[in-house]
Amino acid sequence: MSRALPSDASTVRTLLDRRQIEDLLVRRGRAADAKDPDAIVAEHIPGSRDEHGIFDGTIEQFADYLRQNNYRDSRYGPQRHTISNVLVDFDSPDSARAESYHLAYHRIVLDSGEYDVDIGGRYLDRCERFEGRWLLRSRTVVYDWSRSSPATDSHPAGGRMTTDEASSEPAAPDVTAAVTELLARQQITDLLYRRARAGDRRDVALALSCYHSGATENHEGFDGAAADFVRDVSMISPQSTAPVTGLWHFISNILIDRHGDHADVESYHIAVVTRQDNGVETQSRIGGRYLDRMEHRDGRWAIVHRDVVFDWSRVDDAAMPYWELVGMDESKLLRGQFGPDDPLYSHLKVARG
Repeated sequence: MSRALPSDASTVRTLLDRRQIEDLLVRRGRAADAKDPDAIVAEHIPGSRDEHGIFDGTIEQFADYLRQNNYRDSRYGPQRHTISNVLVDFDSPDSARAESYHLAYHRIVLDSGEYDVDIGGRYLDRCERFEGRWLLRSRTVVYDWSRSSPATDSHPAGGRMTTDEASSEPAAPDVTAAVTELLARQQITDLLYRRARAGDRRDVALALSCYHSGATENHEGFDGAAADFVRDVSMISPQSTAPVTGLWHFISNILIDRHGDHADVESYHIAVVTRQDNGVETQSRIGGRYLDRMEHRDGRWAIVHRDVVFDWSRVDDAAMPYWELVGMDESKLLRGQFGPDDPLYSHLKVARG
């Protein structure tokens, strides 16, 4: 039997606030990609802090730093920041903490040639409602992995998709049904992100919380109880002997087919796995999908079965990371780690007191 979900004003406001925070993070990335310091500052509360590895100070000082350094430096070409895995915890109606994953691309031009640089990391943001809209109060950047490769020719640009068909005006939705659908979709999306967070931080308890009792999983040769996979077989298991030194799962392309308290969910993932075998470091990139059956029981959405599909993969010897390529002081960078020493946990501890 489907439960009755609240459709009061506070529920609607929370959904809208979450959407506005996600939009804020995307706008902040777009401003960086446009290399527009004024647009960057516009997404922050005046005097807010930015701890960026290359810089730690106010956002206004960071904008001046970019004007005088990176954005004037001929070494730095185009850049693109893709944002995903956004998890938001509200401290109050007007204050929230967000963790988001980013995949940053940079074209770097050096005397030795041009390089394509990928950086995988996370933003730990404190957001506040300021003068009627959500803005950033502080940002801490965590660096999880990076890879620099000699540049190749650019892919020829394809034609822009257009349509001449005028879209019809949709019928006004039933408000209660719309809120129920939005809330379910947000909870399912958050669940996917939390399961990715659990793997990347080797947080077994968090991973188990993403499944209902009796859930099953088909994952890289394992087909059985999901709890057994997490606790005994997976790379985050305390019994694991896999020489893995870093995990990073980027979730996107989430499609949800919901039928009351049941949902079929497909999501894409890019997993980056860093290993250290006999002194040789390798970096694997795996592209695949999660096919999840989820149910709403006991007041929460969770996984009842997961199939993990592997679509493509690539294994390379470790390459020079971005910070070494451009001569940054690595000691100033916050680096991703397994367990409670990762910057995420102090970020959440501050939020929860």
